[in-house]
Amino acid sequence: MLVVVYHSSSHLRAAGVDQGIFFAVSEAIGFAGVDIFFVISGFIMAYTTPRSTGLSDSWQFMRRRIARIYSGYWPFFLMALALFSWINPALVESSGLMSSAILWPANQLLIAVSWTLVFEMFFYLLFSVLILGPTQHRTLILKTLMALVVAWSVYSQFVLHAYDPGHLETMSPAEYYMLSPYLAEFLAGALLATRLDKITLKPGWALLFAGIALFLLGGWLNNRFFDGQIEQGYFVFYRVLAFGTPSLLILLGLIHLEGSGFRAPLKFSLLAGGASYAIYLSHTLLLSLSQYLGFNHFAGSLGATNARWLFLAYAVLILILSIVHYRLLEKPLHRLFKKLLKIQ
Repeated sequence: MLVVVYHSSSHLRAAGVDQGIFFAVSEAIGFAGVDIFFVISGFIMAYTTPRSTGLSDSWQFMRRRIARIYSGYWPFFLMALALFSWINPALVESSGLMSSAILWPANQLLIAVSWTLVFEMFFYLLFSVLILGPTQHRTLILKTLMALVVAWSVYSQFVLHAYDPGHLETMSPAEYYMLSPYLAEFLAGALLATRLDKITLKPGWALLFAGIALFLLGGWLNNRFFDGQIEQGYFVFYRVLAFGTPSLLILLGLIHLEGSGFRAPLKFSLLAGGASYAIYLSHTLLLSLSQYLGFNHFAGSLGATNARWLFLAYAVLILILSIVHYRLLEKPLHRLFKKLLKIQ
C-alpha cells in the first residue's frame, strides 16, 4: 500500500492540485515499500527453510516459488497486454513481451513494477542454490555473499561509476539484476533469520519507531539531496543505504512485538497479506486506466482537498478489489499450479 499511495501521489500531482503533506511524504518514501519487501523476502526464505538441504529440498523450494509467482502474475500480464494494446500500443511494441511474460531481465517490461519480480526470481534461484549445500554453512555463505555484494557495490559506485548517467544505460540487464546493491537487502533479511535467536535488542517498539524515523529521514534526504528522484536507477546505491537499514529495523521491531504478544488482526492480515501480490500488480494498471478515462482531470476539478480524499478512497478500493481477486481467482489458480507441479 506504500507503493500504491506513492504512485497515486504522482497521479494527484498530474491532476494539477496541491498534494498536501500526506501525499507529499508518500511521494518521498512510498517507493521504498519495495525495500521493505526485499528485506522481508530474504527473511522469510531463510526463516522457513532452516533444515532444508539437498537437491530434493532445493527443487521443492523452487517449484513452490514458481507456482506462487506465475499463478499470481500471468493473469495481470494478460490484463496489461489487453489494456495497453488499447490505451498505449507504443508501450506494447517497445516492451520485451517474452521477457515480461517469464520475468526475465529486460530493459523494458510490460508491467513497469514487475522489475521487482525479476529480482525476486533471481533471489529464489540464488536461495535454491544455497539449499543444495549443508545447513551448518549457510550463515557463513550468506555473510560471505553480503561482504562481496557490499564490496562490489562500493567498487561499482565509486570506481567504475557504473550507475552514472550514460553508464547505467549501457549496463547489461544481467549485470543490473545479478550484481545490484538490492541484493544486500535480501541477504540482510536472510541473515536476520539465521541469527534471530542471537539478537537480543529490545524493546520492539523502540526498534520499530527507530526504523520508521530513519525511513522518514531517508525521505528527507531524498528531497534534499536527490531532488526526490532517489528511486531512479542512478541512485540505487544511496537508496539501499537510506532505506535498507530502516527496513531491517522495522522488520526486527515487528518480530519482537509479535513475540511479546502484540499482533495485528489475524483475519485481515492474512487476507491483505495474501492479496498483497494482487495489490502490487493491479494498482498501476488501474491508475493508468482511470487516467485514460479522465479520472485525474475529474479529481482535479473538485479542488485539492476533495481530490486527495478521492485518491485515498481509490487506494482503499484497490485494496478491496485485490482481496476479491485473491480469493476468487488467485487462490484457485495457485492450487491449480501446485497440482500441475505436483506440490504437496
